[in-house]
Amino acid sequence: EIASCLVGSEMCIRDRFPSTTSSYSQENWVGSWSTSPVEFSVQKFFGNRFKDFGLHHLTFRTVIKPTLTGETVRLTFSNTYGTGPMTIDAVTIAKTISKQRIKVHTKKNVTFNGSKKVTLRKGETIHSDPLNYHVDALEPMTVSMYMKNTEQLKTFGLIGGTTYISSGNQVNLPATTGVPMVLNGSFGEYDVIPLFTGLDVDRPDASSTVIIGDSTLANDIPILYSTKQHLANVHNVGVLQQAIKGNRLCADGAGRLGMAYGESMLKRYERDALNQPGVKNIIIKVGCNDIIHPNCKSMMGIAPKVTTEQMINAYKTLINKAHQRNIQVYLVTRSAWKGYTRNILNKGDDIEWTPEIDQMRKDINAWIKTNPADGYIDLDDLCQDEDCTELRSEYVTDGVHFTLEGQKAVVEKLPVRL
Repeated sequence: EIASCLVGSEMCIRDRFPSTTSSYSQENWVGSWSTSPVEFSVQKFFGNRFKDFGLHHLTFRTVIKPTLTGETVRLTFSNTYGTGPMTIDAVTIAKTISKQRIKVHTKKNVTFNGSKKVTLRKGETIHSDPLNYHVDALEPMTVSMYMKNTEQLKTFGLIGGTTYISSGNQVNLPATTGVPMVLNGSFGEYDVIPLFTGLDVDRPDASSTVIIGDSTLANDIPILYSTKQHLANVHNVGVLQQAIKGNRLCADGAGRLGMAYGESMLKRYERDALNQPGVKNIIIKVGCNDIIHPNCKSMMGIAPKVTTEQMINAYKTLINKAHQRNIQVYLVTRSAWKGYTRNILNKGDDIEWTPEIDQMRKDINAWIKTNPADGYIDLDDLCQDEDCTELRSEYVTDGVHFTLEGQKAVVEKLPVRL
């Protein structure tokens, strides 16, 4: 048994269900899909819509896109923020036809130490048994999970898959009868994924690249980047989505959605980046919210301010921790945000851009271009002005968040091989 447990407030991770077949070594596991767990209350944010289903006997059917092909898979489930033990009563994996429909002949049961049922202790993350199952890169896969009791369900991913919630045990049905768990608002769109945080493949010839950061990366950039690699005949790299909307470099998320913005990058970096299976490269874009949030009317006194020096020291910490493990790090410059007003809940402009506020971003970008990382990706030429303060209108929805064209422009700047 391979076990690693960090005491205190850190997450406890245990590989409680190692394979009994020696051909599966831990070194062979490489991430093909992932999402970062956050503390989130479905009952609070979905209100009556969630209560219509109740808290018992629920099926969650999640559609994802793996980025790395493999013949053997394992799934990861996390109860990191649970207030008590959580029992998963059944899990299946299948190829997707569309939305909630699966190809029944491809469906297989997922087991944990030979059992279809597993209980995750408070704060625990587990891996399933290895499963002989072929997955194709960028082909949609469906993971269905049945739980008899979800009262203490607090751990969710909020990007990277579409989940449908339905009543009763429907994991084996060709199509479930649920509704999508999508949270929409002026603060953005969230794809709510309970407990399920990763899919790995057994590939000794492959590695993974982690894309980690804030809402400017919590979109289709990882999938677009993986597509770019496969079109260039690079088929041995998994691209992992580890961005969290509202995430900050130095401080935990704050505001209306609370910990849905995630713990600070400094806190979650080891779990969400360094410990990802087979990771070789990390692409980091975080820090906009450290500058913007403390200057928002709705977050003053809630979101702590940081200095340029504190942020640079934090970046250095991330780089050094990766280099200690022979992992390469690439920093993306902080993108321009002039024109962004953060019109939360249609209550008017929450922040006003000023040169004084923006100077901090410029100073950090100047440091990034001479930093000790293994490289950087410069987004200044996505701007429409010579001072590089405002992104081109076709690239953004609100002055800061990327449209599909903007996401493609970012991916164009990422080399096929880092």
